[in-house]
Amino acid sequence: MALISDWTQLGDDVFYRKHEVYSMDWGGGINLADFMVASAPYGGPLALTRDESRFTKTHQTGKPLIFIFSSSGKKISSFKIDPSAVYFVDKKWTSGFLLTLGWSRGEDLVCVQEDGAVLLYDMFGNYQHTFNMGQEAKDTHIQSSQVFTSYRETGVAVLTKSNRIFMVNNIHEPKTRKYPDLPGGAVNCWCVVREERHSNVLVSQGRDLLLLNHIDERPQALYPQWNEPGGSVVEMAVSSNSRHIALLSDSGKLWIGSSDIRIKYCEYDAKSQVKPRQLAWCGTGAVVLLWEVTLEVVSVNGEATSYYLDSSSHLAQEADGVRVVGSTCHDLLQKVPQVVVDTLGIGSMAPGALLLDASKRFQERSTQANDCLDMIKDSMEEAVNQCLQAAQHQYQPQAQKMLLRAALFGKSFIPEMNPEPCKKTIFTLRVLNAVRDHRVGLPLTWSQMEHLTLPVLLDRLVHRRFFPLALEIANFLKIPETDGTSRILAHWACFKVLQPSQKSDEHIAKEINSKLGYTPGISYTDIANRADQAGRKQLAIKLIEYECRAKEQVLVLMRLGEDQTALRRALQSGDTDLIYTVLCRLRQKLSSGDFLMLIRNFPVAQALHMRSCQDLDTEQLRDILVQEDDFLGQGLLRVKEAYNSSRADTKLAALQGAAELFRRAKHETHLQMTEEQIKLYRWQIRLEENQQKPYTDKSLHDTIHHLLLDGQIKEAEKLRTEFKISEKRYWWLRVVAHAQAGHWDELAALAKNKKNPIGFEPFVEVCLKTGNKLEAQKYASRVKEENKVSCLIKCGLLEEATKIAHEQRSASSLAEVLAACGPQHQALQSRLQQLLSDPSLKS
Repeated sequence: MALISDWTQLGDDVFYRKHEVYSMDWGGGINLADFMVASAPYGGPLALTRDESRFTKTHQTGKPLIFIFSSSGKKISSFKIDPSAVYFVDKKWTSGFLLTLGWSRGEDLVCVQEDGAVLLYDMFGNYQHTFNMGQEAKDTHIQSSQVFTSYRETGVAVLTKSNRIFMVNNIHEPKTRKYPDLPGGAVNCWCVVREERHSNVLVSQGRDLLLLNHIDERPQALYPQWNEPGGSVVEMAVSSNSRHIALLSDSGKLWIGSSDIRIKYCEYDAKSQVKPRQLAWCGTGAVVLLWEVTLEVVSVNGEATSYYLDSSSHLAQEADGVRVVGSTCHDLLQKVPQVVVDTLGIGSMAPGALLLDASKRFQERSTQANDCLDMIKDSMEEAVNQCLQAAQHQYQPQAQKMLLRAALFGKSFIPEMNPEPCKKTIFTLRVLNAVRDHRVGLPLTWSQMEHLTLPVLLDRLVHRRFFPLALEIANFLKIPETDGTSRILAHWACFKVLQPSQKSDEHIAKEINSKLGYTPGISYTDIANRADQAGRKQLAIKLIEYECRAKEQVLVLMRLGEDQTALRRALQSGDTDLIYTVLCRLRQKLSSGDFLMLIRNFPVAQALHMRSCQDLDTEQLRDILVQEDDFLGQGLLRVKEAYNSSRADTKLAALQGAAELFRRAKHETHLQMTEEQIKLYRWQIRLEENQQKPYTDKSLHDTIHHLLLDGQIKEAEKLRTEFKISEKRYWWLRVVAHAQAGHWDELAALAKNKKNPIGFEPFVEVCLKTGNKLEAQKYASRVKEENKVSCLIKCGLLEEATKIAHEQRSASSLAEVLAACGPQHQALQSRLQQLLSDPSLKS
């Protein structure tokens, strides 16, 4: 009986229950009738501020003081909004008086001012941002406003004193929309009706009920079916899912139906023409009217019941009920779920009720337990599920335990039953009981928890700074570290760095690292950035030392002005791209001199910078080389400049400068090569002047080759002598050049020279390359004996090759000739085969 003592029947098999959630921690010293109250959904915080409309206005310029409490009445914060405060909104300065309080889906407090400015604060009183409802709203001022929420967004709608409605559907991306103009006359009441893709506004004006849509040009008149038409709607409320609406007339008649006014559920006579303080929905099955100390609940079937309260209260509408916040206690009024009625109802014969009775009898050691079990042996699984679901909707731990014990008792008779539902129910109820504790103040129901989801609940605990509890829940439910422990610890660390402390920055950084370690998903970069934003630069520097990602660490150090440390970390990472990134930023940030002095302390960085300067900035490269007295490097740079120059005088001057630098560097090899290049370049200049042909920028080999091609043998001889070219190399050059140029007489004359250092094989090769076999045949017989057969074959002289091979008694040479024979050489092939059969041949 104790479990159902707070049940009130409202129709056939429909019950509502009102049970105390908290005894308010604020001690009962607050009279809510004197305050403007805003309650966040899902058991969220309460915002209170003095309701100036209930008091005589004075000329004092007091600041509105806003108090934020948890649902259990525990004070979270308090802060002041100065009515004369000036805010910068949309490039204009604005000010105004507080008109309405509301809460966003993310539990930010939304404050709407009379001039149309909307200010957002978090629950700790920290200012977030501001926007306004447009210039017209500011000029005409606002008479009333509403803060509303949808599945994903929070919006604000205002009614100006000129009877115009403006709306912002998303406070984080404010875009003001103007609704159709209302006809003249005072507005009795109005509300926002959210639909899937847009928002409508329902307005009561005089005896008319108008529907406004920002797409339509004019308001649309609606006609709800009253039993006694003619009254005016003075109060209205929309259900949490925006599908149902309640209208209260000035004669005390309550009309309940669909939000489009097309379907009427019922009409109820409240028998009072006094306007209630609040009208709200209790889930989707009933409407609640609140007077000073009287609460009347009207179901959609027209059934009603009343509750009497101890003090002035405030209604907080929820998706599955309504919270009644009073000066001394906080109650939850909701429809009793059907499964609870079936399981706990008096005289119920549902399987769950019989299983619960059997469990109680079993604990009492009574044999009557067997009788109950026999009645549900064919529906045991259904009985277990009913007990589990009934436990989910119980608020008291003792009732939960009783029903869970019954469910587990029944499950023992069906071993094959899936244990996950039991496990989930037990674990989730433990979490719900933990967050319902008055120290936390989150009175979530099972249905709210399912809709809110566990990740959002953890976010809300973190937002309230209940870090230990959030960690315990994450570990208890074995949530992956990236979604649980890591994320919670990261939020804790960000909160930690924002708090004033007497400890040193190094001690705080070590403390954070000892808690966080290197847990996957933890970003010390984010924590360091938060510390920097709070003006704690040294703490940010200490924290970023623990960052494992070199790139993130280096970028933060650069932003914090720790140039040398950033460069050192980049060098330690071995990431060339990262080093170049740091060097590029340092070069942009520092003067040229400071930059060069900085990288001088880091040889690897200096070397990489010098490499990049070779292609991008030779002047800075020269500055570095001069700074370091690197004569060899300067000389190599001058050589590169020489070859990049198109002017002869510039090139010659650069080479001469390079030679001098190599001399100072005492690098003999480079010096000798440069001096020879200068000498060759001067020769080439003279040849160009005499021959009127291009010779510069050619190598010594190519220069002589072109002279020989042009028949300038004497000039070629002079170059050979000047640069001491070997006889073999020069002869090769002459043979190739004469053959390419077709100077066969010159080639023949050269062949007559008795001091031939290269033999006649090159003569044959170059003639064959130019396709002149006749010339090649002239020299084929003069090659060395061991090469003679091969050369004769190449020249097509197979008979001569056969003769020489036979004379040499060489089987391999004869085989080589045989392989070169074609179909036209059948006679020769026969003779070669006979010769190869001679056993006296050498292998």
